[in-house]
Amino acid sequence: MEKFPKQTPAHTTSQPVYINWPMDHSSEREITSPLSLPPPQEFVSFSKVRELHSAPGLNGDVPQLLGGSEEEYSDLWEDSDEEDWMEEINDMIPSQLYAKILKEKEKKHNSDSDDETTSFSDKDKTQRLEEQIKLHHLHLLMKAFQEHRPEDIVKQAGSAYFPAKVEKRTPGAMNLEEFKATVAQVLRTQEYEEYLEKLFTKLDTSLDGYVDWNEFCTYMLLLYRENDYMRTKREIPFLVEPKLRHIVHNRQEQTTKIVASTGTVRYITISKEGIVNVWQPSLNYVEKYYSITNDESDTSGQKRRFKTWVTDAIFLPNCNKLVIGSTSRDIRFYDCSTNQHFEEFQLFAMSDVPYCFDYWYDVKNPGNPSKLIFGVDTGYIHTITFKKPVSQLFETPFKNDEGVQKIFWSEIEKGQQSQFVAHEKISHGDPSLQVLPDIVKQVMYLPDNDYIISSTSSALQSLVISPADRKDFKRSYVFNIDKGIESFDHNKNLNILVTGSLDHVVRIWNPYVTAKPMAVLQGHATGVIGVKIHEGLVQVFSYSKDAVIKVWDIKEHSCLQTVVLKFPSSIHGRMPEHGTFPIHMQPAPHNAVLVTCNDYLGMLKLGHTSQPKNLDAVTHDSQLCGAIYNKTFKQVVTGCDSSNIAVWELESGNKAIVFSNAHGDEEITCMAFDDSYRRLLTGARNGTIKVWNFQNGHNLHKLESVSEAEVTGIFPSVDRKIIIAVGWSRKIAQYDDSDPDNMYIPANLRWKGGQIHQDDILSMDFSPPNYLATGGYDGEIAVWDTETEKMFIRLRKGQQADILKKIEAMKEMSILSKNSIATATESQMSADDHPLSPTKIPRPNSRHRKSHRVPRGQPSPVDKLLFLPSRITSKTSDAAMLISSEAGYLHWWALFGAKHEVGYFYAPDTPDESVLGLCADPSNDALYTGDTTGAIKVWNISGYCRHAEDKRIKTSPELIGSWRAHDSSIVSLEYIEHEDGNYIVSASTDHTARLWSTEGHYVGTFGQKKSWNLKNKSTWIHPKTPWSTKSVSSSDSKKNRKHSKTDSISSVKTLTNSEVEKEDQAAPVSNGISRENTEQGEMERPSRERARRLQDGEVDGEREDTVDSDFSLGIRSQAFAAGPPKMERSQTFLGTRVAQQLQTIKESRIDRRNRLSKDVNFKDIHKFGKICSPYRALNTKDVEEIKIPTILPMSQRMLNKGYNPENMNTDTLKSMDLSYGSPDTPPTGEQTGERSKDKIPIKSQTAAGHRKPVRLAPLKKTNTVM
Repeated sequence: MEKFPKQTPAHTTSQPVYINWPMDHSSEREITSPLSLPPPQEFVSFSKVRELHSAPGLNGDVPQLLGGSEEEYSDLWEDSDEEDWMEEINDMIPSQLYAKILKEKEKKHNSDSDDETTSFSDKDKTQRLEEQIKLHHLHLLMKAFQEHRPEDIVKQAGSAYFPAKVEKRTPGAMNLEEFKATVAQVLRTQEYEEYLEKLFTKLDTSLDGYVDWNEFCTYMLLLYRENDYMRTKREIPFLVEPKLRHIVHNRQEQTTKIVASTGTVRYITISKEGIVNVWQPSLNYVEKYYSITNDESDTSGQKRRFKTWVTDAIFLPNCNKLVIGSTSRDIRFYDCSTNQHFEEFQLFAMSDVPYCFDYWYDVKNPGNPSKLIFGVDTGYIHTITFKKPVSQLFETPFKNDEGVQKIFWSEIEKGQQSQFVAHEKISHGDPSLQVLPDIVKQVMYLPDNDYIISSTSSALQSLVISPADRKDFKRSYVFNIDKGIESFDHNKNLNILVTGSLDHVVRIWNPYVTAKPMAVLQGHATGVIGVKIHEGLVQVFSYSKDAVIKVWDIKEHSCLQTVVLKFPSSIHGRMPEHGTFPIHMQPAPHNAVLVTCNDYLGMLKLGHTSQPKNLDAVTHDSQLCGAIYNKTFKQVVTGCDSSNIAVWELESGNKAIVFSNAHGDEEITCMAFDDSYRRLLTGARNGTIKVWNFQNGHNLHKLESVSEAEVTGIFPSVDRKIIIAVGWSRKIAQYDDSDPDNMYIPANLRWKGGQIHQDDILSMDFSPPNYLATGGYDGEIAVWDTETEKMFIRLRKGQQADILKKIEAMKEMSILSKNSIATATESQMSADDHPLSPTKIPRPNSRHRKSHRVPRGQPSPVDKLLFLPSRITSKTSDAAMLISSEAGYLHWWALFGAKHEVGYFYAPDTPDESVLGLCADPSNDALYTGDTTGAIKVWNISGYCRHAEDKRIKTSPELIGSWRAHDSSIVSLEYIEHEDGNYIVSASTDHTARLWSTEGHYVGTFGQKKSWNLKNKSTWIHPKTPWSTKSVSSSDSKKNRKHSKTDSISSVKTLTNSEVEKEDQAAPVSNGISRENTEQGEMERPSRERARRLQDGEVDGEREDTVDSDFSLGIRSQAFAAGPPKMERSQTFLGTRVAQQLQTIKESRIDRRNRLSKDVNFKDIHKFGKICSPYRALNTKDVEEIKIPTILPMSQRMLNKGYNPENMNTDTLKSMDLSYGSPDTPPTGEQTGERSKDKIPIKSQTAAGHRKPVRLAPLKKTNTVM
């Protein structure tokens, strides 16, 4: 074979062509890019060169670069062998060809994968691995799972006599090592090897040590769904339920148009028959309404039938006029500058029917000329230019005629009012196309380029953008749609045109490109009759005939939200009727979308535009029930009253997954993990219990509800394979947890120790090895052995409410009620607003309670129980091992020894509070408490109550520090041990769960936008607090004043001996069986002190909160101040006059009761129990002896019977016979004579001997004492 001649390329002469190593001459260094090619000696082979020759784009360049003809090199390709090529190729690859190959190689590499592993490690380090996996990675992983064929596992090697025991493995199921190798091979990086172990644990939902493709896909789908939800949640505009109102005055006719007046914004609806309603912006009520009068209206029927229908209406802001067009071929102008709207002008006798309006005026100069554009039913568009819109619209006659000024339309067309009005008329579209005229459905004026947009329902020239002055010879833009256009909207800044048609489609157009729309948005089931563009949100709102609003993202062309408006006329699948223009968008500050349907009006508030920019971070949209920590996956789980469960990453605060509607609409009340931390157990307010796969949200089990009562505690016993649950059912229920495939598990109420609780069980706690403690609303505390199900010890027996103390509380409240008019509505008060009511018991252990004061006579409920496991190791110790929180007091109990209650102390700073959150460090040296004021305290309990003393310990332990954590009650605290430190997670009813260091440093709130890093303290919010940048609301101002130091922990000194003695006198005294003077101590003092101060008329600002809570009305959170009532509008929602009447009635009743009887004797009430009536409670005064006057007036009949007024006495009055005798006995002669003498007719008798009934005269009203 002939050798290749060593030639120099024709286009270069000075540079050498053959190089052995590609150099970057600009920087004089070797190319080390990951995509750079190796040296020619290592890169080039015969097959690769042939491949390059046939590659597109290079087959013509190689001969040219090497210097020869294409035919010559084609022959050489066929005749050459590999040895000849490799002999010559080392010295024959020019640098230009090599650079060309490198360029094409890079282009091919980028086109095949835009995100290969060489750039995979360059991703954002804050993102999780799952979020960086792209579509092509998923394809490769799916292929790897499908082609995975693992080897069988040899359990026992075979022998000559026995075959080997082999465990067959399922194809596609990878173990940890195989999974890590596969993912590393697909991603071509070992960077995430440590994270892959955590990911494998999350994916292994079956707990068998293997992961298949289905488990991987399930996890990824849940992750993507949560990301989509969080993205759309930030973008969806409608965050609240729509407000629907019935327009009663419409007389069942649909609304044609909604307009909004400027200044003091009012919504004006105009019905088809001309009924105008003026609404408040909140749509609470109609301010006024009136009807458009017509000279030819027929009022003979009950329902007025107009011979005219309203076609459209528009408001003229610069002159405060309302313009209404009708089928009577007239346009009416109503003056709205005053409170009463009246008709001012009427353009009548028009040649066509005005069907749609648009109005433009100069916003900066309202007095400049303005334009009123309207389309008619014959396909023409009229433009009326008002030259002096503010001062005068039309020319008025000199005579002062009252009423409406009527103007002939011909005067406008002929220019007879040219001093004030100019008129122009153009056709819709090109009249030369000879298209049949159609009704102009909508018009819009574009002032920037003096164009008019008009639309019709015709398939030809459906929408036309034409110049307002056809003499300018500007180009018109014609859009043709098969079914025409029902509605459109245009935005200049976004440069888009949106149309809605009867073909169920919304189209987005470039206004200057008529051939094809930019996007076609499909999703409506019926015709689209209204569209609006929101420039601020960059979204489109579309409204269809079936009363459905859809929100579309303009950039992504996707549907963000669908709102189905449940109008009465649209339910049961009926198609409602709509007016011509059924949608209206109100800009800021009201930010609302209003729609009409028949005689109903709906308003949807735009949530994002009305919210402030800097919103306080919240974890959930409702109150939290608690927060628990999963140490296996290092995640925090929170649950809330809206039945949502969220999983958060502890190390970053990011949300991992959400279980929406876990229990339907029921509130979640408690949560717990099993020992493997792979299953989550939740209980709800209605008694339901569910078991979830913690990682993917799959509902594994549903436990039978004992009763429709709140579940307050759940404990899974792994050793016995049962689940124990307690709650308001007052029973300890067991559920069999041995069968993982059993979906529905029945309840087993056969607890061997018996169901001893007589009241609701509010709390439960477990401690190894087998101790289970339960606490009730009546103060009952019992410790059980979970192995034998028998009671280990009964620390306190439940007590019944003391009715005598409740009666005393009522008597005390009667003193308070004398100075408050709130007593007129005591029957409407709730138990929380009226905590001393004997008939209503406040909700036990409820985080919803406004007042946490225990009612007089009611035993303190056990709000929380906490074991100290480190102290239980010694069974002979008399140290306190169990803590119970009861109305703010922490009681310390010993399980062994003769004396069980070792001590107690009051934890909150203010009275009438409770401690609902308790946790301790693993060594039980520090106790963390969270109370209902939102404060967290840290107590040093390393030596507290270690030994029982003769008297109970009543001093509090050393307070290491405290800080304000939340705005309202803390419902749970959890101690977290992490490799980066120890932390406290707190959950509250203020919708937040927050992470703190054990020193009180604020890490962040779960749900905030900015993520944190536990290793990097600069990412923490500390030294700031949750209130550093947040404005304090009026409702929290009083509470905030009580917490001046919220930034860091403040050291607190221990109580002195004198303070201990004072606290000893005020604290409740109790023993292991009963409690003494529970309600006569510190808990009782505030009410007595408040009663004394109210009697004296002394109410200061510090006690104002407590006074208001005693007198708040049940139907509204409105309070009346103590002392003489001041009837101000801000103090009563009833109005001044009604409140004065109630006060007068109350005073008259008190005065009447004082005159009739003495004060109420509560001992007499106690005799009759619950059946006591008000009169039984009164001690009537002694009856005085009444002497009969000497002369009494006598009737004629009494005289006839022989009674003498002079000899009347008490005995004679008692024996006096005033009857007429028996009706069966005939009257005697004397009686007959007497009757004839008195001219009294004898009544005829019936055959049975009975007289006919005698009609008695109406009784005179006598004065009676009530």
